[in-house]
Amino acid sequence: MTMPFGPIRQLGYIVTDIHAAMRQWIEGPGVGPFYYLENNGALAQSGGVQIELIQLRDDSPSFFHTYVGKFGEGLHHVAFWTEHFDACVETALARGYVEIHHGRSGRGRPDDRFAYFDGGAADGTAIEISERGVDKRALFDAIAQAAEGWDGTRPVRDMAALLSEITGTGNGTGPR
Repeated sequence: MTMPFGPIRQLGYIVTDIHAAMRQWIEGPGVGPFYYLENNGALAQSGGVQIELIQLRDDSPSFFHTYVGKFGEGLHHVAFWTEHFDACVETALARGYVEIHHGRSGRGRPDDRFAYFDGGAADGTAIEISERGVDKRALFDAIAQAAEGWDGTRPVRDMAALLSEITGTGNGTGPR
């Protein structure tokens, strides 16, 4: 069977305590280091899969809050990264997925698009198609490289500093 979006590249979890969740991933299965961005989330890599932790910081209506209201904390989405965003979105729609949220991440560049789809999963897990543009590719590659051979030191690191190093901005906007 073919994989229409390629391999799963990210598992996105909604958590109620992001610091406790990072500790659980670090101390349990040894995933890390985590790159943490205040009021945005945390990212780490394990092999070919990125772990994203999302803590909701306000009560503003969103599809994240809808998920939490129905299912509580847990696996919110699986993400596929692509350089062929429009084709993947067309494929998702052709498969009957319903777009529930979209936008641009990072600096909002033309190659920073993402979209979430409801595929009818019983547990509410969404599908994310994320365009892997220049900045996002550099960030995700740096996080993956940091995980290779990680020796447990500095288990939580500053994502803003990494973003600043990669993009020259450090503007506090994270990827999706």
